[in-house]
Amino acid sequence: MLPKPQRLRDKRAIEAVRKPWCELCGRTGMRLEVHHIITKGSGGPDDCCNLVCLCAECHTRVHAGNISREMLQSIVARREGITPDEAEAEARELTRRAHCGYRVHSFTSPDTERHQPFR
Repeated sequence: MLPKPQRLRDKRAIEAVRKPWCELCGRTGMRLEVHHIITKGSGGPDDCCNLVCLCAECHTRVHAGNISREMLQSIVARREGITPDEAEAEARELTRRAHCGYRVHSFTSPDTERHQPFR
């Protein structure tokens, strides 16, 4: 049996991604949750390229399979000013390093004050 990966844990990255609105639908005034695109159980890092702030309804829809990983990576890419492929590659590289036992460091993006739904 393979050991569980030592995933990157960074509360600063989570707080940097936390917004007062849902990054998918744009709603405010409700409970908001930070979602890991690559799951924590799979070694997904606490990194801005793997995190998206969602309202409880959108978060439930993600876990039900009604919102694609590609859609979430597009949100991250827009927020970070990179392409969706770059966002996925960054998150996957950090996950790969965690599985290999490397210490990884997070890039925390500057907090932007955009308040608009993704669609």
